[in-house]
Amino acid sequence: MRLVPLAAAVAALFAVPTFAQSPAAPVTVVQCGHLIDVVHGKMLGASTIVIVGDRVKEVLDGTQQRAGANTLSMPNATCMPGLIDSHTHLTGQFSKSSYSDQFRLNPADYAIQGTVFARRTLLAGFTSVRNVGDNNNESIALRNAVNKGEVPGPRILTAGVPIGSTGGHADGSDGYRWDLQGDPTPKDGIINSPEDAWKAVRQHYKDGADLIKIMPSGGVLDESSSSQNPQLTLAEIQAVVAAAHDYGFTVAAHAHGAEAIRRAVIGGVDSIEHGTFMNDEDMKLMKEHGTWYVPTIIAGQFVMGKAKEGWYPPQVA
Repeated sequence: MRLVPLAAAVAALFAVPTFAQSPAAPVTVVQCGHLIDVVHGKMLGASTIVIVGDRVKEVLDGTQQRAGANTLSMPNATCMPGLIDSHTHLTGQFSKSSYSDQFRLNPADYAIQGTVFARRTLLAGFTSVRNVGDNNNESIALRNAVNKGEVPGPRILTAGVPIGSTGGHADGSDGYRWDLQGDPTPKDGIINSPEDAWKAVRQHYKDGADLIKIMPSGGVLDESSSSQNPQLTLAEIQAVVAAAHDYGFTVAAHAHGAEAIRRAVIGGVDSIEHGTFMNDEDMKLMKEHGTWYVPTIIAGQFVMGKAKEGWYPPQVA
């Protein structure tokens, strides 16, 4: 049985997805050998999906036709609704050379790589993603290009550059020699006070981000000494959240350590990403505050596997 995500099938038919429906919106008919009904939790037999513009209009039993429609016939395939990935980084793919690539590749290189990864993601069946961090807002440009139909990809909600503290997980100059470190500012997503937090969020609004991503704890892959220590104060987190909610943003918090998770939840973030070392107190607080959890289990498995192959500096391994 071959699973074919609906958006991937339609993308193959049209080359790029259509997002704006017009009075003359095209009609597409997808004829599937089987269809997964996720509402009722069962497998359907032969089914026909009628799409007008970028919206599914109806699902019909059997193999049916529509006059004048673009028809995609897949009698041996099983169709399924598009998937959603709530934690992606479409403009980067970690490799053995990632730590040195940052000294050779330009922002434009990462942006172009992003078009490749966006297409792969769509054809893998993911029709919507939340991109929670990049280096130079290149994922904002990627989102805009997808929305215009210039490149194929899923619908993207992007945080642009993440917000963190000097030397923290959001500080891209970690591990650099002193004369190359510079002094990243709120414009770069680096804050060191509640006042900086407001400026950083407002810069994201100006840049066209869809949400805010903060780094209240250390991270596994940066070249600092801890992946768990808290790296934002409660006051800084509260300021980010207050500013973000003023501007209609949700706030996702990268957090491994228990104390960082506690601060993030009390500070009002909307989701905890990773949550590797959360404890019972964290879980209780998350339930009380209605905080969403995005566990990203596969990321830990990938890193552990590659550490055994010698991909990382000692402190990361």
